[in-house]
Formats: sequence, C-alpha cells, structure tokens
Amino acid sequence: MRLTPAARALGVAAALFPLVAHPAGAQSDTWALTNARIQTVTRGVIDKGTVIIRKGLIEAVGASIAVPPDARVLDLGGKTISPGLLDLTSSLGLPAPTAGGGGGGGGPAPAPPQGGPRPGLDPEREAARELKVPPGDIKPIRDLGVTAVLVSPSRGLFRGASALVPLRDSVGPSDIIRAPVAMHMGYQGVAGDYPGTLLGVITYQRQSFYDAQRQSLLLERYKASPRGMPRPENDASLDALVPVVRGQLPLFIEANNENEIRRAVRLVKEFDLKATIVGATEGFEALDALNGSTAIVSVNFPQPAQTTRWSYRLSQRRAPGDSAASAREAQKLIEGNAAALHRSGIKFALASGGSRDFIPNVRKAIAAGLPAGVALEAVTIRAAELAGASDMLGSVEAGKIANLVISNGDILSDSARISGVFVDGIRYEVAPPPARPAAGGAGGANTPAAQIGGSWALNMTSPQGPMDITMVVTQNGSAFSGTMTSMMGTNDISEGQIAGRTATWSMTLQVGGQSITLNYRGEVDGNKMTGTAELGSFGSATFTAERKP
Repeated sequence: MRLTPAARALGVAAALFPLVAHPAGAQSDTWALTNARIQTVTRGVIDKGTVIIRKGLIEAVGASIAVPPDARVLDLGGKTISPGLLDLTSSLGLPAPTAGGGGGGGGPAPAPPQGGPRPGLDPEREAARELKVPPGDIKPIRDLGVTAVLVSPSRGLFRGASALVPLRDSVGPSDIIRAPVAMHMGYQGVAGDYPGTLLGVITYQRQSFYDAQRQSLLLERYKASPRGMPRPENDASLDALVPVVRGQLPLFIEANNENEIRRAVRLVKEFDLKATIVGATEGFEALDALNGSTAIVSVNFPQPAQTTRWSYRLSQRRAPGDSAASAREAQKLIEGNAAALHRSGIKFALASGGSRDFIPNVRKAIAAGLPAGVALEAVTIRAAELAGASDMLGSVEAGKIANLVISNGDILSDSARISGVFVDGIRYEVAPPPARPAAGGAGGANTPAAQIGGSWALNMTSPQGPMDITMVVTQNGSAFSGTMTSMMGTNDISEGQIAGRTATWSMTLQVGGQSITLNYRGEVDGNKMTGTAELGSFGSATFTAERKP
C-alpha cells in the first residue's frame, strides 16, 4: 500500500514521539528511573538503585525495587539522582518593584500612587494572587536544577505573603505547592513618603506589630463574647499581621549587614515572633546575635567595599598592593560566611539572593569551607523545612513530590552536568551547553559566523519517512532566535549559537504531558544546511534545509 505524505508524516511523529500515539495514561505519569546513584539527602546514598514515580509522586526508592509493568523505564547507569533544589529568594512572576526610598534606597524616587496600598507597605499582599510567570523565564532556572522557588516581593518594609511555586512550564494557582508560606519584611522605606528614613521604618514596623497585637486581642474577645461589644474594625493590613504576632505565620526579615541582622533579632525577641533572617550576607559578623536563630543565607556575595567592615578601609590610601590584598582577604570572609555559620551551629538554608550564579556561588561557599554535604542539605531539605514543605520536598523519599535532578555526578561538584529534571513528575530534558569551538581552524574563533537569518524549509528524515518544518530565524551576531513550525505546532528556538559555519539550537515540545527538548546541529553552506537532530530518549534524525528566497 502506498502511503500519502500526510500518513508518512504521522508515522514519523508517532516514531519520534511515542506518547502521542498512545492514550494519556501510564507512560506519561509512571516512570522507573533505574541503575542510578541516588542522593536521598535524608537517608544516605544508594549506590545503585531505582526511583518509581507515579502521578507526580515518588512511589518507591531503593536498591531492590521491582519495576512496575506500566512504568516507562529510564536507564540512568552512570548518572546521579538528587532532590530538586529550592531557591527561597525569588520574585519570579511578580510585577517589577517600585524604587525604594530611605533606609537603604538611593536617590530620589517617584511618589507612590494616590489611593490604595502603597508599594512596600502592604502586608495584605499575596504573591499567589499576583503570580504570572512567563514560560521563558522558567527554563533557565530549572536547567540549574532548581525545581521550586519561594516567590515574594523583593522590596519594602512590609512586602506581603509568599508562595512556594513549582517550576513547571505553565504555572497556575492550582499548581502552587504552598501559600502563604511567610510574611516578608525588610528595611527599605516608601518612595517619596513616610516612612522614608531608616528611623521611620523601624518606628513604623514596631508600631504596626503593637497595633496587630491589639487587633488580635480584640478579635479574640469579640469571638468569645460578641454581645455588647463593638465589632473590631476590618483593617486588611492589621489583619494580615495578626497571624504573625500570634506565631501562626512565620516572618521572613531581609537583613544583610551586621546592623540590620542585630536590629532584626531584637525585633523578633521584643514581639516573640517566629522569624527567619533572610540574606545574612554579613552573618559572620553577627554570629552571637544569630545563635539560636534560623537563616536563609544569600550567596549573592557583596563586593568587599559594600560591606560594613571593609567599606571604610578600602576607601583609604594605603601602600601599593595593600588595597588589593585587603579586598582578597575580605572576599574570602564573605564567601566563607555560610561556613562560619555552620561552625557556630546556626541552622540555615542557602538561596540565590537574586543572583543568576546560584549554583556556581554555592560551589564558592563549598570552596571557602562549607562541607559539600551540608551545602546540599541547605539547598534541599533545610530549604524545604523553612518553607514549611519538608513533608513534600527536599529529599528523595517515598510519598514526596517527584521533584528530581539527574546529573553526571554530585550536583554541587564543579564537574556536574545536569541532563534532566523532573517537576511534579513531569520530565524536562536539559540540553548540554554548546561545545566551545577550537581557536582558529574550521569553525574556530577566527572564522566569521555564518549568516542564517531568514526563512528555511527543513526536512527531517527518519526510518519511517520525512517531516517538513518551516524555520524562521532572526540573527544577532553569533546568536539567533526564531520559530519552527510543523505538524506538531509552532515552537520557539532557544540557545541559538553560530560558531563559524556550525549552527546549534534547541526546541522544546510539550507532548503527552511531557517536555521534550530537541537539540539541532547543522553545517551551513550559503543557502543550504545539513545536520542532525538529537531527540533525547527518542533517538536521532538527520535533516537538510534550504533558505527560501
């Protein structure tokens, strides 16, 4: 029987993406990850074991686990499975913050909007209600091994309540892991208004907690005996703080320098709050104050001249070379902050602090003396504990959410390369970084980048037949972006790079509830291109392409 082109194309799709050819069922939500080294975090290391995932949860973990007949098997020989990492300092999916005023802000700021809550002064704010996460913002974070983030506004004295968010390609209110997690506050003033100074911020915060205590008392009395008692005033800001002063909702206080840390600890003791210090980049200067406290320690390391101990010294004239030596000495102290806290017995998690170099900076903390095992706990189970989610996340244990990372070794080692991530049991492949071309020679640093901008007709070939794809490319120097359109729909090109005549790029498809990343590599010859496409666990294919006039 002679197949039509459409039938052949359908055959190619079924061959490349088997999940499309089967009803949504066991293959899409049941996995057996076999022959892997498993860093459980809480129960040691299994040198060669299996993790079973079903309906988004870890069903079983161990060295002698039977593979269910309905499971899709992924042989991970030579790979390591670790718990998904958590970052507790994120503002992903929230509107950009308004510039702050005094108490840490710099320069004049625009006046706040008239009417309604003032930015940075609205404890009733809830991150879960505002969350709008662009899918393109998620993948770069997830590719680091981060599978969940704690989202909260990043500036202000009262910032609102945070939400713990999984890094799926599409995140809606029903996907949020936990909310509210904590009330967040800091020491930035309100733009162009009171309290705009540090003194005003401190006074306002203390008075707000006193008012919340009074509001809590009135609400309790009214609930016990409302007859003959005026109904307590409905005040959204005070009502949001009542669970905090009652100890029912944790308070996360951003405090980085030594003075802020000591100030925050005094506030916590004054009002007997259930609180965690966030940031603590100068925690090594306030070990006595932090003793008995918990902290979320930022690895967004400040420059030595920005720290309280070194800012003056480094601004003075000194003997030649002394300033550089002092800066190196200070940098060692700053990067050794987490190690100092660990030696003092202070419990903490590690977080990015907004830095894009989250994992590289954790490695710097390890190099500065933090034990690697403690660092792993600090970005997994300790972070989950502080987010109130240790029964769901932070370790590889049966019953927990299947947020996992697959790498070629310990995830925090310098040589680690992540090849895949599971979030809520959904598999996301991670494309390897593009290979660096050798200097000089074909495709080397001395070879100009090929020009591939325009529209291309691409034909992918597999044993079952061809698939036609239209690729539209916009080039900017040696980088490019664009789209690829086929019977599978239109998808964005990511990580497009050109080195000499070699073009590499990736494309991610959503198929059968899974995310599948295709990695392309092509050799450009004028208006023609030939190459290969790596299809992850579905094998590979070849392609030819021609630029349309």
